[in-house]
Amino acid sequence: MSTTEKIAGLDSDVAPSFGADVDPITFSVIMNRFNTIAREMTLTLEHTSWTSILALARDFSCAIYDSKARQVCMMDALPIHTNSLHVIIRSMIKVFEGDISDGDVIVSNDPYSGNTHTGDFVTACPMFYEGELLFWAVTKGHQLDCGAYQATSVAPSARDVWQEALQLPPIKFYEKGKPRQDVINMYLANVRYRKWLYGDLMAQLGSIWTGRQRMLELVKEYGAGELGRYVDAMLDYADRRTADEIRAMPDGKYYGEAWIDSDGMGNTNLPVCAEVTIEDDRIHVDFSGSAPQGKGGVNGTEGVMQASAGIPVSCSIDPDIPKNDGCLRHITSEAPEGSIVKAKHPAATSMATLCPAAQEQEAIWRALAHAIPDRTAAGYGGFHCVPSISGVDKRTAQHAEWAAMFFNGGSGGGASKNADGWPLILLSSGLGGLKILSTEMSEMLYPIMIDKHEIETDSMGHGKTTGGPGINIVVRPYSASMECHLTGDGAANPPFGALGGTPGIGGGTYREDIATDHRTYCSSKGYLCIDEGQAWVGISSGGGGYGDPLERDAERVRCHVRDEIFSIATARDVYGVVMNPDTLVLDVDATKDLRAKIAAKRGPLPVVTPTEPGTATWLEDHMREGDEYLLDPQP
Repeated sequence: MSTTEKIAGLDSDVAPSFGADVDPITFSVIMNRFNTIAREMTLTLEHTSWTSILALARDFSCAIYDSKARQVCMMDALPIHTNSLHVIIRSMIKVFEGDISDGDVIVSNDPYSGNTHTGDFVTACPMFYEGELLFWAVTKGHQLDCGAYQATSVAPSARDVWQEALQLPPIKFYEKGKPRQDVINMYLANVRYRKWLYGDLMAQLGSIWTGRQRMLELVKEYGAGELGRYVDAMLDYADRRTADEIRAMPDGKYYGEAWIDSDGMGNTNLPVCAEVTIEDDRIHVDFSGSAPQGKGGVNGTEGVMQASAGIPVSCSIDPDIPKNDGCLRHITSEAPEGSIVKAKHPAATSMATLCPAAQEQEAIWRALAHAIPDRTAAGYGGFHCVPSISGVDKRTAQHAEWAAMFFNGGSGGGASKNADGWPLILLSSGLGGLKILSTEMSEMLYPIMIDKHEIETDSMGHGKTTGGPGINIVVRPYSASMECHLTGDGAANPPFGALGGTPGIGGGTYREDIATDHRTYCSSKGYLCIDEGQAWVGISSGGGGYGDPLERDAERVRCHVRDEIFSIATARDVYGVVMNPDTLVLDVDATKDLRAKIAAKRGPLPVVTPTEPGTATWLEDHMREGDEYLLDPQP
């Protein structure tokens, strides 16, 4: 490889395809300048926002788009955000066509204008140079509150868009550099925790203004024309490499199906169907056959559908390919209007980025397991252990209201052919971009005590590679009751195992009376009030396993038993590994014999499992006589 190719960071078979007007070194410098701008936007937002959902959990994304709403770059972002931002940017351009000026800031949270769900707040500012609109600096951040009928920005029990949020179609908060204070005041008057949300708003504005300033400096350095040529080259580079990756996949139609536990209103096991067509250098996903739109907030949007279609495919190609418009243009999707994947107004969509997004992605991954088994992943664990919690903080004289989206690690990621799944990755919509709130910080910020926060033994699916483990978490309120909005899924329908791997456990959640030991189990969606003397308990699922468990290295199994990730019974019964229960010393000969016996008794290994809805057994395995179960309890 030449010095030029090393500096450019390009494969040797890619660099020669640049045109004569594109220098590989300059290409690399400009591409990394854009990446640095997006990274500075990210750090600005992270370090200046007020709420834990942005400052600590990092439920936000920053990106740069050109004047045609083509994604140029993003860094350290959530793919459910960045794979869909072009939809809302195009809506903004259409709404304000001919009326976009330097210094404007356009915002929106409207899912029917191209946003993901009402909890995500988009801010965008144009970057002009010599009177020409060249770029957009954009942030999307999950709001602590958005004016729903309950103190949460994710309301599975909301029946329509009016119950779940104040809706903001594309609207200007700043015009020609001046704030529209009346509009900003209207927004703040319709949300809870105004001081905190105003701080987050200013953080998002600071981020996009930083991006605009840095892009202006870049344009002044290179000139608009030359910079435009290199942006086209960046997108073309990703386009070519993505096309080559897809052409290497076998053409055909492949089918996958996943299931939503419930719609928040008692309707269970709702199917999400995906037919994945691979043809030449294109992948198209058709969600026809999916359930009709739900009565609660589990419905999907155009933005979520497009983002979800891109996530499994992006994970199945070379990770070095830039995830910009050039990559994403090879992946298209469609769904019937009025389906749970693409609901009609005024259906509630506040859970859209959680479900049906997770099931859309799982259905695609299930399909890809048949098409490209060496590249696909097993299912990701659900997220029912990440509730919205709120109450009154009586630790001080102010008795202030508080709320949090309680990001605690959630569930494990799915295994792939060559790697175990990531532990505590939460869900595939975020792919590790979300951070875990530390126990100490959570207890300092909120009137809660976290009695337990640890890896749950045997929570993952098993295989030659294993799913990432889930968690066991116990939280108690003190000084006052705590409202708990459960906004999850995947308890009844566990993450699938692939190519002989087994599913995750599904998991569950319950309220426990500490004095009496009475438990009230709850479905993955619903409302629970946790009083003093009670605790909220969450057991999450690990990801699905990949490949034959009998092929996993016995020493690795022994180490997992030592670390309490596997039980000794699982090591024996699933992996066929025999060891001394006291010393954990392997018995090599007994292991060989046991593995041969297990292999002889079982049938063929399935490509994916389960293939039917509602197969999780965690609830029936753990409920005791006298315990209660609530399906989608309402506030």
